[in-house]
Amino acid sequence: MVNLLYSNSQLMLERAMNFQWTKQTAINDNIVNAETPNYKAKYVTFEEALDASIRAAVHGDARRKVQSMRSAIDSSRPVVHVAEEESMRMDDNGVNVTEQTTEATRNAYQMSYTMDAINSNLSLLRTLIRGQ
Repeated sequence: MVNLLYSNSQLMLERAMNFQWTKQTAINDNIVNAETPNYKAKYVTFEEALDASIRAAVHGDARRKVQSMRSAIDSSRPVVHVAEEESMRMDDNGVNVTEQTTEATRNAYQMSYTMDAINSNLSLLRTLIRGQ
């Protein structure tokens, strides 16, 4: 019964929050290591993994599409990459602190919007359960 109440949109919001949390962690690592020689900046992607999972699910059996779509969303995870080719300084450090700080702020706003959407969905569900 819980799976019927837990929609694909709620699952997508959960995955988005997981991506944003992973991205924030990578940004924090980059800023902390801004003075470390030979440190290469990390960046996180999610869209490619989600797209590949959904495309695989769409090409499956039509009767199982809803369940396979849910599985595709659920199995998608953010991927952490290392920018090997980028160097910002003579000591081969690849972190641009200004860029990372800007990205951290943008990501914090995105996390706030995602949390608002999750709260809105849960409030709607609570209202439906209460019958008000």
